[in-house]
Amino acid sequence: MVKSILASTALVLSAAVTFQSSISPASAAIVRTVSDQTRDLSKAERKKISFEAWVNSPMAKYLKKVESRNNCKAIGGKGKYQGTWQVNAGFWKTYGGLKYAPKASQATCLEQDLVAYEGWLARGWSPWPPAKRFKL
Repeated sequence: MVKSILASTALVLSAAVTFQSSISPASAAIVRTVSDQTRDLSKAERKKISFEAWVNSPMAKYLKKVESRNNCKAIGGKGKYQGTWQVNAGFWKTYGGLKYAPKASQATCLEQDLVAYEGWLARGWSPWPPAKRFKL
């Protein structure tokens, strides 16, 4: 009887371990939560976020990946959108990009991030449509 109970217990434990190890990383990501201090902020609240915190935020990393695959020289939209952040000429000029280069794709990655940060301070994530699809 004791051997039967021990064998049953071992079988249950073995099944539990097998089940736990079969959970895929994608499933685990669903339950993981990440906070992003750069989302849903007023203009006044955005001004309190440092450049370093902003550029390293989950949203910024996501947008750089989906907009250009982190390629500072990327050109999209038949030349209309340029650089890591895929900004147009008006955005680049309005938020100080011309002090670095005539076009975003000609500036360094850091310079592009600085211009995008200025745009974010003024307008939030609205210049980047994929931001609406980002889920934490």
